Amino acid sequence: MTQSWTGASLASRFKHRFVYALIFIGGRFLAYLFLYPLVLAYTLSPSIRRKSRAYIQRRFSPRSAWQFFKHAYRLNLTFARTLTDRAALGILGRVDIVSSQEDRALCQRLADEHKGVIMLSGHCGCWQQAAASIHFFNAPKYIVYYRNPKDNDKMVHEHRSAKAPFTFINPAGPLGGVVEMMAALRHGGVLCAMGDRTFGAAGNSLRARFLGGSVALPYSFYRLAACTGAPVAVMFFPWLGEGRFGAEIAEVFTVPDLGPDKQNYAPYAQKFADALEAFCVKYPYQFFNYYNFWETN
Repeated sequence: MTQSWTGASLASRFKHRFVYALIFIGGRFLAYLFLYPLVLAYTLSPSIRRKSRAYIQRRFSPRSAWQFFKHAYRLNLTFARTLTDRAALGILGRVDIVSSQEDRALCQRLADEHKGVIMLSGHCGCWQQAAASIHFFNAPKYIVYYRNPKDNDKMVHEHRSAKAPFTFINPAGPLGGVVEMMAALRHGGVLCAMGDRTFGAAGNSLRARFLGGSVALPYSFYRLAACTGAPVAVMFFPWLGEGRFGAEIAEVFTVPDLGPDKQNYAPYAQKFADALEAFCVKYPYQFFNYYNFWETN
């Protein structure tokens, strides 16, 4: 399978540092003002618009180039705001998390079972802030994360020159990090991962229906759940406005051991895809998987 994404930043290191300075001087409001012309300049670029074309066509079915441009601008502006809020959390140390009491209690019950928890999210909403802000799970957190050396954006803890409140597991490491993932779950940890992006060979993926087409989703998390007995919690973190994001549990399920045939686990990948589609219907400008997710592999 050809990897269609890189994780590299579009903006230069200077532009990131300039936004950080605006946040430090005038808070989120001043930085947000700068985003309007910046995002407009980026959206005018055909190569930038091409990155979101597949999603916009499937989600909105625009009837003209102008309609497509407006959707692309709104999508890019929301993404820029989430990145600005992530930086602001690190610089200013303030964020409001909106969640239900039921969801918080459910998170704690899952952690209290001491089987580990696989928390699956997607490239949508404020996933960057959630790992540094969510304390619902009273258990060690592990993040399955590949960081491109060309990623110029600082993580929340890096703004504070502090230690990360979680342990990184590199999916590009030996055996795709599976040994570290299993160890994390067997020690009762919360394994946070993205359920909407594959990493590595096509054999590591399953097909699922999403927004009228077929997409490749990672298979290993459902097999891990089956082998360890850890429940899967599908969670999303929508951006709700300046300095605010939600924490919503969309699905919780366990996966029985159905053997090594990956197709046996396709219904569980579909559960995730259905939850992600529902998120995109509710928050249409918050899906940030900037490549053709439906490309035939």
